[in-house]
Amino acid sequence: MALTAVLTQVALHATAALAGFGWGGPIRPPVPAEAAPAPAAPAAPAAPVPAFAPAAPAPAPTAVPVPAPPAAPTPIGMRTMRPIRNVETREPAVALTFDACATRSHHSGFDRNVFDVLKRERIPVTLFVSGRWVESHPDEMAELVADPLVEFGDHSYEHPHMAHLPVARIVAEIDQTEAALAKYGKRSVAFRPPFGEWSSRLVYVLQELRLPTVTWDVVSGDPSAQTTKDRMIRNVVDKARAGSIVVFHINGRGHKTAEALPVIVRELRERGFHFVQVSELLAGDRAAPRAPVAPIPLAPVSAAPGPAASLPAVGVPAAPIPAMNIPQQPPPAPGPQ
Repeated sequence: MALTAVLTQVALHATAALAGFGWGGPIRPPVPAEAAPAPAAPAAPAAPVPAFAPAAPAPAPTAVPVPAPPAAPTPIGMRTMRPIRNVETREPAVALTFDACATRSHHSGFDRNVFDVLKRERIPVTLFVSGRWVESHPDEMAELVADPLVEFGDHSYEHPHMAHLPVARIVAEIDQTEAALAKYGKRSVAFRPPFGEWSSRLVYVLQELRLPTVTWDVVSGDPSAQTTKDRMIRNVVDKARAGSIVVFHINGRGHKTAEALPVIVRELRERGFHFVQVSELLAGDRAAPRAPVAPIPLAPVSAAPGPAASLPAVGVPAAPIPAMNIPQQPPPAPGPQ
């Protein structure tokens, strides 16, 4: 029993080291051999030099500088094995994000009133869409892609519990959604796991696919039918900080979202916040801070029950990768869907 425990610890430490540098194998299969360039033909032999010809002095070698290949930018959160919940920044910027998810049995809808508020207030937003939602809403997608203030994130294809899927299925979920977005000339800036569930394996695979995994640190609570307009306002306005990522829904499941959103936008602006897309937030800290954020207004004491049931996501256990199991996070309370 003791030997088993020792071997388990050795395997976990070795896995962590491999994960830090990549574990050597590609996530996607290699390019087929026929796609590789053909080998160059051998050079023709040089003409012989006569035996009586005097030997020419060898030219002095000259050093030719070889330019180093440009380093690929590493998004914030890469190689951390954890999703990005917010970003540390000196600028009072907040990212408002909206999920638009659909499954095999429920294509959901589109909350036109929410989008009207965003357009009227000129709010830059990030929409995390599932591939099935994209395919089942062609008219809405045509309108969204024409708006320069809208960018897209990947929310899987069928909205499954991704933390429990094998690697091949994870890649397929991402690729299918990216293919759906590519038909509109778009690609994702980040990935948001359905239900907010994640595992170290899921985050690692997304890192290898060059997509940061993004959740949230402020929950609007709009999927809950018990959420009221006032509670949504207090959930967001009281908890927002510089670099916060707020989660809403725009697929018809956002109860009271369209009613609360104008007040949320106004009160956050009054506190000195401005709004950015997730891609801008992930680009890093800005050098010059803007005006300071006003103190959080005190909310009146209410006899209503506590905050909505939606909670910030934490990791959930996933099936281990053979011989490469990464330590998982403790099981979470259910998050927004």
